[in-house]
Amino acid sequence: MSLRSTLRNWFGRRHLGFGAMGLAAVAVIAWVAFETTLNATVHDSREQAQRRLALFERTLEAIIERFHYLPVAISQAPETRAALADPDNPAAVEAANGFLSKLNETAGAGEIFLMETNGAVVAASNWWTLTSLVGTNYSFRPYFAEALRLGRAEYYAFGISTNVPGYFLSQRVDGPDGPLGVAVTKINLGEIEAAWWRSGELIGIVDVNDVVILSTRPDWRYRPLQTISRARIEGISSQQRYGENGVDNSGIITERWFSRGAEFALLSGNDPETSGYFIMQELRLPKHGWQLIAFTPLAPLYGGAWTAAAAAGLGAAALLLIVVLLVQRRRIIAQRLADHERLEQRVVERTEDLHIANAALREEIADRIRAENAQREAQAGLVQAAKMASLGQALAGVAHEVSQPVAALTTHIASARLVAAQKQDADIGQILSTMDKVVDRLAALTGHLKTFARKETRIETQADLGAVLANALDLVDHKLRAFGIDVEYTRYRGHLQVTGNPVHLEQVFINLIANAADAMEHTAIRVLSIGIRVDGRNVEIAVSDTGSGIPEGELANLFDPFYSTKEAGRGLGLGLSISYGLVRDIGGAITVASTPGQGSTFTVRLPVVFSNHGEAAAQ
Repeated sequence: MSLRSTLRNWFGRRHLGFGAMGLAAVAVIAWVAFETTLNATVHDSREQAQRRLALFERTLEAIIERFHYLPVAISQAPETRAALADPDNPAAVEAANGFLSKLNETAGAGEIFLMETNGAVVAASNWWTLTSLVGTNYSFRPYFAEALRLGRAEYYAFGISTNVPGYFLSQRVDGPDGPLGVAVTKINLGEIEAAWWRSGELIGIVDVNDVVILSTRPDWRYRPLQTISRARIEGISSQQRYGENGVDNSGIITERWFSRGAEFALLSGNDPETSGYFIMQELRLPKHGWQLIAFTPLAPLYGGAWTAAAAAGLGAAALLLIVVLLVQRRRIIAQRLADHERLEQRVVERTEDLHIANAALREEIADRIRAENAQREAQAGLVQAAKMASLGQALAGVAHEVSQPVAALTTHIASARLVAAQKQDADIGQILSTMDKVVDRLAALTGHLKTFARKETRIETQADLGAVLANALDLVDHKLRAFGIDVEYTRYRGHLQVTGNPVHLEQVFINLIANAADAMEHTAIRVLSIGIRVDGRNVEIAVSDTGSGIPEGELANLFDPFYSTKEAGRGLGLGLSISYGLVRDIGGAITVASTPGQGSTFTVRLPVVFSNHGEAAAQ
């Protein structure tokens, strides 16, 4: 009964369904591994083939470029020009033959020869050999006609006299009365073909007729990639470009198609190395009208892909088996855990009340902490309020005591001005006028302090912004000079009236300018900038310094009473707070922007006073 139960568990419908799903998953993983590996290897093969073709192209161009100078040099040589000018002169022809022979011994080209305007070879570097080109007529060659017409030409063809293919570089030789002939250099490309053969690659060069002219496979030479039409074969044969036998019109490629981002080709043949399926990679050489073609066998890539698929399938099957074992183990553990959880449930039920009690206790402690913090903050606020009240009383007393001496000083200055006028002393009179202005300002300030003490109602007044800024700069001029600060003040063109008490506004700008001076006391560059900009119904005055700046964390508390970023003993921290209140009371605002290490900019926005016609007084 135990064995039957086990078999029933393993071979039941449910387990068979899971088994079928597992096999399907293994097959899918193997297929994905096959496709991924094959696509990757095809892509890598294409990139490697492209790099190899680029290297072969550079090698080919280097060989051809090495001889590019020869046709030009030959066309300019006196021996060449003499032989072409008088081809019936044996001495001139002999001198040209000797010159070409010696030149080719140094250059190492295939052959060098001269052609008359009728296409006949008058001199050649191989004049002394059995395969001499002298006397042969090559007027049918395209490189001859193109050189006469265009000045120079390049052409690949099979050598008729030497039976050796080569790349021909031709250059027209010009005389005083017209062309004398054509100088030709033949380059033997067998060197590069041998180098390619040693690399073990399947590589070939296809010309403009889709015919292979160079290849690592000799049996591919002068065969088209694919079979071409008879009419086209007849046209190609008339060029005598591929020797006496012409083109072997048996195509190398049976079929070609695109797949997996690459071009594939089916090659036919009896040699197993050059038959079957290959990846075909092309590199065009537009300068010569050729194509470099490389073939990579596809069989090794498929073999690697099948290996990867088998490995992935086996790995998936092993993983699936491990999962099955873990599931069985998990079931056993789950049963044991269920028993254990029933025991723990009783403990949880008994400790739940304790957790609730602890939570209530923690909430009560948090409420007590919040209450204590609120109490400390309230006490601190009361202390600060008491400080402010004491300071207000002290300021009221100072204003009252100072007002009487100021009034007496005003009287004495007036008397002194009368005496100076009687004695006609202009210098003393001017000094007394300046003192009178200062005393008037002191009286205005004491009056302002009395106004604060009496809590008077706000009276709408107007101020000339230019005069306010000028007075503020005058009062702080001694400090700016002491610190060596340059002032850049861009004055507004015209008369600009703003809402506010002139004395209050002067106090605001005196505080801002003095703070800017203190910030630049120890900096290398000390420039105070003041700019004015009218924006609609408001005017903005920007006071900028080149000081050390204000840290971002201190900007939020900058306008609080008794808050200061200066050193201890250099301020009470009330200047900005009072300035902020004065500007706010007239409907304006003060903002600050600061960059540590570069300086700060305080911007004061004030309402502009408009005329009865709805235009700004500044206009």
